[in-house]
Amino acid sequence: MLHPSANLPKTRVENVLTIDIEDWFHILDIGSTPSIEEWSKLESKVTKNTQVILDLLNKHDTKGTFFVLGWVAEHFPDLVREIERQGHEIGTHGYSHELVYNLTPNEFRRDVARSLEVLARITSRPILGYRAPGFSIANSSLWALDILVELGLQYDASIFPMSRNHGGLPGFSGEAVGLTTPLGNKILEIPVTPTTLFNKKVYLFGGGYFRLAPYSAIAAGIAQLNNQGKPALVYLHPREFDPQHPKLKMKPSRSFTSYVNLHQTHSKFERMIQDFKFNSIEKIWSISMDGKQQRRVVNNFVDLCPRKREFCLVSKTYRKTSGVA
Repeated sequence: MLHPSANLPKTRVENVLTIDIEDWFHILDIGSTPSIEEWSKLESKVTKNTQVILDLLNKHDTKGTFFVLGWVAEHFPDLVREIERQGHEIGTHGYSHELVYNLTPNEFRRDVARSLEVLARITSRPILGYRAPGFSIANSSLWALDILVELGLQYDASIFPMSRNHGGLPGFSGEAVGLTTPLGNKILEIPVTPTTLFNKKVYLFGGGYFRLAPYSAIAAGIAQLNNQGKPALVYLHPREFDPQHPKLKMKPSRSFTSYVNLHQTHSKFERMIQDFKFNSIEKIWSISMDGKQQRRVVNNFVDLCPRKREFCLVSKTYRKTSGVA
């Protein structure tokens, strides 16, 4: 039950549950991460660990959005079918788990297109959304949003509104918003959501933040947002539910953030989905392929590159190569 220090929400706001479906060897930006050529030779844990999540969600009648890595979908198609069979939304996490800002636009286009081709052969419904590995759509890679629109995607969930190891976009809204992209397209952005603790903006609802924070703080943060009529966005990975999974060699500081409190993820997660209401991005924002969406999003779009301003969030390199004024 909800920790007594957290005020129960006045209304049952639907929070956003997202799971990034990747394996234990897909940790980013460390020298010991195996190459994609080695992945199929390693013992996979992704099916077993994802089933743990599915069982918990089924037990508590909760749905979410699963951003599936294309490589995982290609090698474990029955896992993707099972996720969809249980009524969850399938999104794409790209194919090869590369940071967006390390790719050229053409490389990024090929990576996402390949993932969509794989998922199209497995799923029965269109793929509506994308999440970048490491939330790596940052200032230097906003060009990626136009490619997502080009590939037919309706929303993105890749922006982390603070500086972090993988970029981030400080100053970006912590709420879902419609974006006008650098090339003038429109896309719905579902960013990571912060909460306020001791008058400071903090992130408690995903990854190492979720595993490190006490449940009382997580519950209080979700309740705070819900009492304002706002949803919290939670993101986790299957490996975080498995304290016994193989560990990659890395610096002590990175090892701490990657593996701290793995033994607590299961119990915290179950308490959270008991105490609060969650659903998929598709259901919360009524997103469909015909573009009728944004039930909760402001009517006016935020323009990432106002044509009448000299300052633009697009990198100079992209402006030069793409012809963006």
